[in-house]
Amino acid sequence: MADLLDRVFVFNANQSCFCSAVFSSFTLAQAWIQSHYLTGILIEYPLNHGSYDWAITQGYFKVKSPIDRAPIFIGSFVSIYQKHWHFANGEKLVFTHQI
Repeated sequence: MADLLDRVFVFNANQSCFCSAVFSSFTLAQAWIQSHYLTGILIEYPLNHGSYDWAITQGYFKVKSPIDRAPIFIGSFVSIYQKHWHFANGEKLVFTHQI
């Protein structure tokens, strides 16, 4: 049986080293962020896949040098192609640029 949940939404507050919440839907995440007037970024992550592997599988990233295979690089990798939203004081910011 395939996983019913194939993605999660992770919130990181500004200037935080660690995430403070993980949600199964954007709607739940946004409601929580708004209720606490938080500032930070909400990123959609593929469940059971690292961002690095996901980006390679999707064709969004290609390994070009040895550093691209280094644990420090892979461990901190986030793709600009992952859906993400910025919040300030609980309000979703709107940007005019998209990939």
